[in-house]
Parts: sequence; structure tokens; C-alpha cells
Amino acid sequence: MTAILLIAGACFVFFFSVADAQAQTQGQVGSCEDAAELAVLPSPIVPWKGAPLRVIFAVEKPLEGELSLVAPDGSVAAKSRERHGGPPYFWFAEVATPAAGTWHAKLAASECGTITREIAVRATEPPRPQGTEGSLWPLRNTWNRETENLYSAWIEKLFDAPLDATLSWKALHEVLRDRSRNVLFNHLGLREDSMGMMIRPDCADLPYFLRAYFAFKMGLPFGYTKCTRGGGGEGPKCHGWWNIQNLEPPPAPEPPPEQRIASPTGVMEMFQAPAPQPVVPPVSRLASLKRLGLAAGFGEYLRSSVADGVHSGTGRTALNDDNSDYYPVSLKEETLRPGTVYIDPYGHVLVLAKRMAQSDDAAGLFLAVDAQPDGTVARKRFWRGNFLFAQDPALGGPGFKRFRPIVRDKNGALRRLTNAE
Repeated sequence: MTAILLIAGACFVFFFSVADAQAQTQGQVGSCEDAAELAVLPSPIVPWKGAPLRVIFAVEKPLEGELSLVAPDGSVAAKSRERHGGPPYFWFAEVATPAAGTWHAKLAASECGTITREIAVRATEPPRPQGTEGSLWPLRNTWNRETENLYSAWIEKLFDAPLDATLSWKALHEVLRDRSRNVLFNHLGLREDSMGMMIRPDCADLPYFLRAYFAFKMGLPFGYTKCTRGGGGEGPKCHGWWNIQNLEPPPAPEPPPEQRIASPTGVMEMFQAPAPQPVVPPVSRLASLKRLGLAAGFGEYLRSSVADGVHSGTGRTALNDDNSDYYPVSLKEETLRPGTVYIDPYGHVLVLAKRMAQSDDAAGLFLAVDAQPDGTVARKRFWRGNFLFAQDPALGGPGFKRFRPIVRDKNGALRRLTNAE
């Protein structure tokens, strides 16, 4: 009897120790995930077997690891040890024809063990997303460290190439239609990147178009500020902010010829009251864009609202001006990440696409993209001929900046965070 009790006690201790060890390991993985600020992006928004499955794992800390996409039958369909960025650091893997069922995206990180996320892949094409009342596109996410890191990873992947490669496109839509570069290609399942949408920003538009595109695909808030270009010894100042819930009204249309007041032809007509004109109800830009459909409405919003609303002065607001779209960032490794904007004092704008760390053989390097008035988009290296700088209050506040996160208040209205926040 004593022997049986001893054996039972030993078994109890053994199972308790195993369970305790497993719980401790899971706790370590969870705390490690939190410390690394892990963000996972599967694409499309609702994966199904008729569309490629693309996955990004992004972290804030420099973990070493391998990303694997494990099929429902347990086989490894894709894997990658190539870690991009820094910070954020990210891995990318893709399966061209995923089988229906439950997939597992696994990051085997030496510091955290194996981090796993389940991804359900449908057997049939999912319903297409629909619009929502009171907003140009539905809001599903918020701007935070995770979504900002995914934005940086998306930018870097979009414009990635060997250092000695020359990258240039006639328009931004050529890059966005390249499914080997654009992780969010047809992300919404609307065939939105296959419908021939023309996206052709100039230099000031480019960061806004990229930010709006990512926000549209990810269900994030977006807006822009109306600003002056500066003058009279002062830099630009802003006077109005418009967003996807509160769109800038379209300009008033010209009245038709028959409604225009003609010059009086006789003496008596000079003293007659003008004929009453019919009252034309104001046109809601939100309603008119939503009638086009989710994808086409977004494309028209870029062309008719954003492109006409921002210009070279929009980014040159004073560094301490909270009534602006950008906030200044310090010159540090953790702040100068893809998606950061460089605004020179004379109006040209570049978007950082990659930071290459210093090595034993070469100095560190920034790569950035810009757009030209003809719509051309190209990648360039950092040097003083591209990144101009001058300190003159009349030119405003140039330098490295990032978009202010837009958040929803308790009442659902959108607002921009201030510098202090």
C-alpha cells in the first residue's frame, strides 16, 4: 500500500511539474510577444483558397527566427528566415494556392520560443465587404504601435530591391498593381487593384496617397489638413481638417448660362429685380463617392479630394503646430523607420522606404521614394542633393516627420493626436 501511495505521489508530482512547466513556457512566450509588440497581418482580409495567402509578422525588437506557414495537413507550405527592416523587424511568407482549412503561421524565435497564429482559409469566395453609414470606408482598426509597424513593413516591402537596383515607375498604381511587391494586393476581395484604378500623385501627394491606401485596406482612419503655402516671412499655417467621416465639400459648380445674370439692355431693366433663381441643394461629397462603390469611391477620393487638398506647404508647418498632419521625430534609429516623411524647406517631399544599418564594410544608408509632377515614382539614396535642409522661419518647419495618428473619441468622432500625446 505504501509503495502504491509513493508511486501515485510521484506521478502526481511529475504531472504537476509538466503542467507547471508548460504554463510557465506559455507565460514566457506571452510576455515575450508583449515585449516584442508583435503584429500579424494575413492577407486577404478573409483568406480563401482562390486567392494567395500572404502573411507578415512584424515585431519591435530584433528577434532572430523563422516564419513558417503550416497547411491544415501539417506540412510546411512556405517558410522564410529572412528578417527585414529594423525597426520594425518583419518576416514575409506567401502560399500561392492555399488549401481550405485551419493554417498556422509560426514564428520560431530563439528568444520567445514558437509564436503561433491560426488563420482560417475558406473553401468558397467570401462575401464582398460593404460600405458603412457615415464614413467613406468601414473602420475596423485603430492606429497604434502594431498597425504603425505593419504600415512600415508594407512600405519597405513595396519598394524593396537590391541596393544597386534602379527603381522607377511611371505612376504609383504600377507599383500597387505588382502583386509581388504589394502585400495588400486585392486585400479586400473587391479586385480593387485589378480594376485599372489610376493613382498618380505628385511629391506632396505621395505620402498621403500611401497612407490613405493602407488605411483604406486596413479599415483605419484617414484625413488631411488644408493649409496655406506661407508667405510674408511666415511659414505655412493650417485652417481646416477633413477626414473620411467629414469630407471637404466640393467647390460650388458654375451656374448654367441661362441662370447667369446678363447685363441690362435697357434703362427700365436696370431698375427691375433680378428673376429668382432656383435653389440648388448642396451636394454631399460623401454620398456621391459612396454611390460609386467602395473601391471606385476610394479612387475618386484620392483624385478629387486628397490631391486637390494637399500641397508642398502642407508638410512645412511649424514643428510645434498641433493643427497639422505631421509631427516631428528625433534623429534616432527607432524613429526613422519606413513611412517617415522628409520634407525639405523648399517643398519637396520624400518617404523613407528602408534604413540599411552600418556594417564592417559600409556606412549606414537611407533609401527613400518620391514622386514628380508627371507622376513618376522613384527610389533614391540619402545624400545632401536629395535631402535639402535650411533653417529659416519663413520656410516653415522642414525635416523628418511622421503622420499624426487619428483616433476615435468616445462619441465616434475622429481627431488627431497632439505632439504631447
